[in-house]
Amino acid sequence: MATTIKILKTVKPPLRWIPEPKDFTTEFLESKSQDPNGPSIEDLRNGPNSVLQEALRILGRCLPPSEPAGRETGLVVGYVQSGKTMSFETVIALARDNGYGVVIVLAGTKNNLRDQSEDRLKKDLGIDEGGDHWYHLSNPTKAQRSQIESKIDAWRKKSSKKSLLITVLKHGGHIEKLTAVLQAVKLNGVPALIIDDESDQASLNTQASRIRKLRAPANAMSTTYEKILGLRDVLPHHSYLQYTATPQANLLLAQTDLLNPSFSELVTPGDAYTGGHAFFKSAVGLVEDIPPGDVPTPQHPLKSPPKSLLKALRYFLLVAAQHSLTRKKGLTSKDRNRSMMVHPAVATTQHKIYRDWVEKAFSALKRRIEADSVSKPGSLSAIFQTEYDALAKTYSELKPLSELIAALADEVLDDLNCVEVNGTPDAEKKVSWKATKYWILVGGAKLDRGYTVEGLCVTYMPRPLGTSAAADTLQQRARFFGYKKAYLGLCRVFIQPSVKDAFTEYVEHEDFVREALVQNRGKPLRDWRRDFILTQLLKPTRPNVVGLGIRRVLVEDWIVPNVLQRDDVAVAENRLLLDKVDKKWSKDFSRDNAATIPRLAPTKGKSSNDVILDVPLTTVLEDFLLNLEVKDPKDAEEHSAMLVALSALLAKDPSLKVDVFVMNQLKPGYRSRVGTSTLPASNKFAPINQYFSQSANAINDRSFFTPDRISLQLRRFNLGHHQRDESKADIHDVTWYALYVPKKLKKDLFVENRD
Repeated sequence: MATTIKILKTVKPPLRWIPEPKDFTTEFLESKSQDPNGPSIEDLRNGPNSVLQEALRILGRCLPPSEPAGRETGLVVGYVQSGKTMSFETVIALARDNGYGVVIVLAGTKNNLRDQSEDRLKKDLGIDEGGDHWYHLSNPTKAQRSQIESKIDAWRKKSSKKSLLITVLKHGGHIEKLTAVLQAVKLNGVPALIIDDESDQASLNTQASRIRKLRAPANAMSTTYEKILGLRDVLPHHSYLQYTATPQANLLLAQTDLLNPSFSELVTPGDAYTGGHAFFKSAVGLVEDIPPGDVPTPQHPLKSPPKSLLKALRYFLLVAAQHSLTRKKGLTSKDRNRSMMVHPAVATTQHKIYRDWVEKAFSALKRRIEADSVSKPGSLSAIFQTEYDALAKTYSELKPLSELIAALADEVLDDLNCVEVNGTPDAEKKVSWKATKYWILVGGAKLDRGYTVEGLCVTYMPRPLGTSAAADTLQQRARFFGYKKAYLGLCRVFIQPSVKDAFTEYVEHEDFVREALVQNRGKPLRDWRRDFILTQLLKPTRPNVVGLGIRRVLVEDWIVPNVLQRDDVAVAENRLLLDKVDKKWSKDFSRDNAATIPRLAPTKGKSSNDVILDVPLTTVLEDFLLNLEVKDPKDAEEHSAMLVALSALLAKDPSLKVDVFVMNQLKPGYRSRVGTSTLPASNKFAPINQYFSQSANAINDRSFFTPDRISLQLRRFNLGHHQRDESKADIHDVTWYALYVPKKLKKDLFVENRD
């Protein structure tokens, strides 16, 4: 423990307090380490990114239990299927060990998700075994008021070691009932913890966009959001932790939003985790295209199962057979299953069609295998040969095809269930993973966010990207992510090419968001610029929860600020900065007259401009662009977007160079501010009316760049209101720049508006 405390005391920014893992946390972690396919006790407890260390950081930023009252809000970000539940279970264990009397888990917006989370919590926290650490209530109502009151009194008197765990459906009605119960209970001096699982879903104020656009009053609230605020209001001492893998909506909350987090922390997945990089960046052959002809549309409905669906089924049967031949005895339900997921569309009518197709195809294969496994084994091999050969390329330990077919006949075909998971009466309400080893699940929204498919190895998702696809929504469909390193080569994902492209782009976006969170972990997010790298394929999140103004900025061609200065301090600091880089770069790199570039040579004499060639982009960023004072709000947005884009380019290619054009050898030129008298006082420093001087059929300012690489123009201006009389300049020696980004390096970003 001494080592742990020493590590936690070095965390920056400092923690509010240092939690201590005691008996229950130790028992919990030891129990989790016993899972045959789970993490080792060393991975759970040791190292700065272990589950315990990260949980200690998270709880250490929450409200200390020793304080009499108050509230705190935090954001915890993981990857899809990366161990977020393990993280908040460990935080819950620590909270119980350190004097929190009540823990509330907002456990999903659908009953199947609440049941899944509730079952796991009861199992992992020892509640199913009647342990001495917890009382548990699910969706409590007023009828349970006296029960809650007695448990709280027992906790307060220390006559019981048990804390109270409440799981509730994330639904306005259920949260309101819980609030009414707790409001009638004395909670002073009872530290509470709220865990909001999938916090970017339903919890946020869907009226935010209408408020921002002045289409709704400033106090407008969506139902679930309002009820969560009401729940928080009846807890005198509490911390509220927002857990999610897709934080885009949380990060775009208005600065004044009551759920805006005051700190962020991250969940780091273990080495066995396979996410976006594993499927869309590193591994080859795991993702298969669904051709356009295999995707039903209203104009062209499919009358028979598409060939790609049948191919996916054959893959799954071979993988299930491999599992049957190699699985160990006595494994937990987490390890004993292999599953296929079919996600055709939202409409449940499509689910039934696809289930019928799968069942008929499976039944036909079953009859064929049962009939020919002995008399005509060669004909069966031909059915699976293509898929077998593909699996053999990505998984070196694949059993011989003849053995896999035998395993299909001996076990797999008799131990496989195909079910719908949706809201229809005939759907599977709760998949019992222990009932059988092999499953094919067909569904839509209920198989999206937060739902864990045990042993998922084959995904068939013809669902299109859509015209308004949001990055967070798309990523939450990736149920095929998870701890699958041991059998990653047996996994297959069938999606349309456009969806594949979007997932690939999301990986870059996710990397940037997490890196930004790492740099800002523990700090208030309201002080952080929310700049996201995204292409035209994706929006960051659904627009109705966005309380910040965001707009798209295309970093391509010329980027030129609109306003020359906002205050005298900025002018002075930028003037010194330009002097510094002019001297430094002229000394460190090759500087020459721009006329040495043939297309920029004037007909007579030298050019009035110089060029410094091959300055590393890292140098341009570190010496100049990152240090510029940009005071105009709109220019600041674009400048921030430009920095993000250049940083992303640099991450891909650290060797990028910039040609720097020293315009007019930094002698101040004159530009007028004609027409600025009509501008509001807040804009008195004037947008420049013409940055680039242009003359037809001549070399002009806009000509000075290198077409295939990033180019930077540096210059100075004197500014005045008189159109031609430079002697009337009233602002002198203003530093200015323009940046050119070639089309091949363009970046398309969303940036936050700051009005």
